[in-house]
Amino acid sequence: MAKKDEGVAGAIGSSQDFAGKVSKICRYVKRELEKMDLKAATTTQLHLADEVMYNMMDEEIVMGLWSRLETLYMTKSLSNKLYFKKQLFGLHMKEGITVLKHLNFFNKVISKLLRATRKTRH
Repeated sequence: MAKKDEGVAGAIGSSQDFAGKVSKICRYVKRELEKMDLKAATTTQLHLADEVMYNMMDEEIVMGLWSRLETLYMTKSLSNKLYFKKQLFGLHMKEGITVLKHLNFFNKVISKLLRATRKTRH
């Protein structure tokens, strides 16, 4: 225990000891964050379709993975919007498909079109 007249500096120890402890804690936190980032990237990659995953295998950082996915699949172009409109206008119910499946596909196209429209406005 530190003497009463040594104050806070005596309780902590020397400034070199304190800096060493802080440095050690920072290294530990950095390692843990790197582990969590790798786990998140791996988990994200596991949930991708095979065709998509092959384009993302070299990404080890979640931020890089998400930005690459965004550039590949979330284009904000007019052609993207036109594609979804064409899909919607050409939509017809195929023989042998349930009404529920048809409605699910219809809702999916509408949702994509709305997302694309929102993104081009911003």
